[in-house]
Amino acid sequence: SAIIIAIMHLLVLSVPKTAGHLLNAKPSGNPATVTQPASLLTPIVQTHYRVPEGFVAVRVQNGGHSNPSHQQQDLIDGLMRTGHDWLAVSFDDLPAAERRPAYYGVFLVAGYRSLCTLLDGMTPGAYQFDGLYTIVIEQRRPKLHDVMERLWRCRLLNVVVIVSEKRANEDEERYVAYTYHPYREHRCGSVEPYAVGQYANGTWTELVRWYAKRTDNFNGCPLVIGTIPIIPCSIIERDGPGGSTTHKGIEVSQVDDLSRRFNFTPQYRISNGSTRWGFARAVNSTGLMGWIQRGEVDFGLGSIGISLSRVQHLRPGIASRFGQLAMAIPPKRPDSSVEKLIKPFSRQTWLCVVLGLAGISTLAWALFGIGWRRVADRLRHPYYTVWVLTMGGPCGALRMDSTRLFVVSLVLNMLVVRTLYHAAMFERLQASASLASELDTLEQINRAGKMYIMHKTIALFFNDNPLVGPRRIRHTLHDNENWEELLYQLSRPGSDFVVTLPLDCIKYYVQQYGNRGLVYVGKHNGITYNTAFFYPQTTALQAPFSARVLAYHSAGLVDQWAQAFEDGRYWSNAKADPEPASLAWSHLSGAFYLCGTMHLLAVCVFVAELGWARKWRKASE
Repeated sequence: SAIIIAIMHLLVLSVPKTAGHLLNAKPSGNPATVTQPASLLTPIVQTHYRVPEGFVAVRVQNGGHSNPSHQQQDLIDGLMRTGHDWLAVSFDDLPAAERRPAYYGVFLVAGYRSLCTLLDGMTPGAYQFDGLYTIVIEQRRPKLHDVMERLWRCRLLNVVVIVSEKRANEDEERYVAYTYHPYREHRCGSVEPYAVGQYANGTWTELVRWYAKRTDNFNGCPLVIGTIPIIPCSIIERDGPGGSTTHKGIEVSQVDDLSRRFNFTPQYRISNGSTRWGFARAVNSTGLMGWIQRGEVDFGLGSIGISLSRVQHLRPGIASRFGQLAMAIPPKRPDSSVEKLIKPFSRQTWLCVVLGLAGISTLAWALFGIGWRRVADRLRHPYYTVWVLTMGGPCGALRMDSTRLFVVSLVLNMLVVRTLYHAAMFERLQASASLASELDTLEQINRAGKMYIMHKTIALFFNDNPLVGPRRIRHTLHDNENWEELLYQLSRPGSDFVVTLPLDCIKYYVQQYGNRGLVYVGKHNGITYNTAFFYPQTTALQAPFSARVLAYHSAGLVDQWAQAFEDGRYWSNAKADPEPASLAWSHLSGAFYLCGTMHLLAVCVFVAELGWARKWRKASE
């Protein structure tokens, strides 16, 4: 028994020693092909996944389950061991109310189908599609072209796929990292995979160049831009049927500068027909909103306002234009010629002047004209004389007594009144006062009995307003309604509506057609209406483009570009020539009409006098 115990003791001591030799033994062959699966991910995460407060979303998919294999578990354990003091990792999606989208992702999948299953479950609420992603595929020799094509359909640009390979002249496998670049020069849209690194000696080659920014330079590749003809944001001009199409406008100017900065070729896709903007929904969005949601265009523009539904189902950029929705209101009724003569004085002033002259005339008649008072120096025809003096005419010879004092005081009074009238008349003729109707508030519009004409998408901003509401809104039938013709109808007398449009659209109409039919903007009935470029939720273009658009605002370029499509001279009556303008016939016609009326009255009086004289002569005979 003692011999048996000794033999067992020797066996126990020899097993650890033999195991240690086996663990420390180095295999023969090229050491660069020796793989260490547990440390595949560690150099990648340590080099690139370093944004503060960021976390790594680790996801596993093997067929129909998410249980990791032994090799995948080794990769996870190695990642957690090396980054336990600084790395935050999530293995499942948090509740929607508590989570934030993951910018870093590590996907461990068995093969292509497992990868497709994992990608189909990605949502914009859980992942940032412009983030950095590392995918490890266990399957040997997967169809990398199919993998890259599937990643491109998801718009995952900053992604690296790690697979194991074995060359024909080598016995051992090696790990190689592949990626794709759809915006390479002369290879636009190509998803051909190319190697970016190889695992050797416990690290990766060329690791710092793996996640190059694909969106810094598009190398002339085209980007499809969805738009609609909405002036002045997106103006589309065609050179006849089948001719070339020219795009310009406030937002198009921004796209032109973006194309020069990022070196891409804009290709516009125009949303025509009765539904242009459309509505953004969870599924089956219509019009331009549907194009953006389905990824049929890279982004869309065309005075697209930032609203709740669009933010929920699309991805907005920084505001491309800080503006407002304004009410286009009709002009005032033009003043008649007589009204232009009356307007220099208010009603109270005219009442004071008329009553004063009537009182003075009555006093003159009482003092100097009645027959029971015989005075040495009578004021003949007191009413007529006061009228002549009021108009600045002469008077007969007067003695130096109370009569002269009375007349002098009247002359001085009328001199002041006439001077004030002339000054007020001149000021009104040269004034730049607004000719807009008194519809500056929603209450005034409602009291005037006006209806609100607007597009259905614009009506979403006013349906909940108790002063407007759906009952007062008259929708346009189609998106392709001719807004210029509608505003022209508004400028005509007798219009019973106001038109709600972006302020830039109203300014452009005034610039182009202000001489034909002028409309104005209400002062206190508009709302803030910021427009933006909208992108698919899986885009990688929003961040770089929005940063550039923000720089445009900081430099004042957006306002400068917008000035080319507006002209407020028709509103402010500003003159290009600094010299005083000559008076027009509309300014002087009232005086001639009044003179003609007085002459007609004089003719009538003359005819009456002739008739009266003939009758008196016959009676005397």
